[in-house]
Amino acid sequence: MLADISPVNSAAPKTADASVTGMLGKDGFLKILLAQMSHPDPLAPNDPGAFVTEIAQMALLEQMINLSSKMEAVYRLEALNQATALIGHEVLVTDGHEILAGIVEKILLSQGNISLMVDGKQFDSSNLLEVR
Repeated sequence: MLADISPVNSAAPKTADASVTGMLGKDGFLKILLAQMSHPDPLAPNDPGAFVTEIAQMALLEQMINLSSKMEAVYRLEALNQATALIGHEVLVTDGHEILAGIVEKILLSQGNISLMVDGKQFDSSNLLEVR
């Protein structure tokens, strides 16, 4: 007879990131681990070291997630610093159809996306072709 694992089945839907990458998120991993610990296999011998290993895995996962989010914050800050260094410089940007030259007037930050204001027009930072 199979163990009831309804707590795993009633988990919240995947986040956009999890569905795109196909990776199991922290919450999903913890739910599976909790279900596994709550419903041990009666036919398998009880290994006392396995519980300690699973707790260590949970702690390691938490630290890796914290490190990842801090690295993402550092990356965003570095990208913003690089973009602000462009203010006052002549650049070449594209709008997808043509290449335009102009002076960066200001940097805009909206929902984590960095845009450049070049001669009164807004361009995504990924459309930057050259800095002169």
